[in-house]
Amino acid sequence: MPPTPLAPLIHGRARLLVMSHLMRSGATAFTELRARLGLTDGTLSVHLATLEQGGAVEIVKEFVGKKPRTVVRPTPAGREMFVRYVADLKQIVPGLSPGDD
Repeated sequence: MPPTPLAPLIHGRARLLVMSHLMRSGATAFTELRARLGLTDGTLSVHLATLEQGGAVEIVKEFVGKKPRTVVRPTPAGREMFVRYVADLKQIVPGLSPGDD
């Protein structure tokens, strides 16, 4: 059987880091994502825009008091895409999950 193609939208390192964090933590402020992932503002912005255009994340700009805040959250489609991506990896790499033999 030919290998399953991995989801190109989230396969790149930075976008995979973003989606992994969002899947664990849920909605996250841009500044926290930047700090946790060690990405620059520009790099993170470009990858978030790509993920948003692909329907994987939602970006919401809000105000906390008078300060602007950007929050990123995975969409239902983005969550499904990530789950499929991990399942595809498990098919490609046997023993990827703890306890797999």
